[in-house]
Amino acid sequence: MATAKSRDDSKEKKPADAALAKRLANLRPFKKGQSGNPKGRRKGQRDYRTLFWIALEHIASQHDMTPEQVEEALHAAGITKAIKGDFYFYQEIANRVYGKPKEHMELSGKLSIADLITTAHGKAKSGDRAPR
Repeated sequence: MATAKSRDDSKEKKPADAALAKRLANLRPFKKGQSGNPKGRRKGQRDYRTLFWIALEHIASQHDMTPEQVEEALHAAGITKAIKGDFYFYQEIANRVYGKPKEHMELSGKLSIADLITTAHGKAKSGDRAPR
């Protein structure tokens, strides 16, 4: 009975294996200098900043305000939530509309960068995590 069950299993896997093989056959790296999206972004496709501004204009027209006033109110609400500890909404809007701020890291001390990487790699392997 075990052999009949294994035969049934192999029949069920064949279509999935064939589909997987077909998908894998289509995976080809791009030729050097070739773009993965030669036509680029579709014309008329709007980015997040444009959609954000359209939404502000829509809300402003409903509440007899300017888009700038709505934006200020949104920032005020986001900062109020952030002060209470909820940074997610404000951080997402700020990052998407204004871009993520650059993070600078200043290294000082006696350890070289190679030593720091080796130490971090050793902690990652052992499962230790840096304090947050």
